[in-house]
Amino acid sequence: ERERRLSRPVLTELREKGLLRMSTPRSLGGLEADPITRALVVEEVSRHDSAAGWTLENPLDWACFCARLPDEGAEEIYRHGADVLIAAQFGRPLNATSTEGGYRISGRAPFVSNCCDADWISSTALVDGERQAEGEPEMVMVYFPRKDCDIIDTWHVMGMRGTGSHDIAVTDVYVPKSRSFPMEPD
Repeated sequence: ERERRLSRPVLTELREKGLLRMSTPRSLGGLEADPITRALVVEEVSRHDSAAGWTLENPLDWACFCARLPDEGAEEIYRHGADVLIAAQFGRPLNATSTEGGYRISGRAPFVSNCCDADWISSTALVDGERQAEGEPEMVMVYFPRKDCDIIDTWHVMGMRGTGSHDIAVTDVYVPKSRSFPMEPD
């Protein structure tokens, strides 16, 4: 709570016990746990430490979304092992400009829990700021390395300080199409 992020020993234990790989496919070194097992594990961790539970649940959600990526993108994210911590936000999209083979991403996003300790950041992005023929904006989910963004120290709250849910900012970060997918109903 004092440091406004999950303590290093707790994060290390989540990694070493394999909990961060519960939603990762076996083909990428994960446990591919069923949803009930995952919920029970997160519930138990949260019973002891709510910030640790939140820190565990969020990366598991974003790991599930990796299933929508092309194989090449998912394999790149997990190339160093399955214990990957993905931080993300869903609410305020970044800006995506179409370019050869991918997008250039810029903007600022709030409430990116675990961003200080993340390996990867994921966010929704509005493509070219325009609407498609059907009138809906084209949205994509993009994944980029944590090192490609700046963390803006904004997480000064009364509760759940240990989640480190700061804002992030990116400027002209290239994301290949292999690390993106359309945000539309299947």
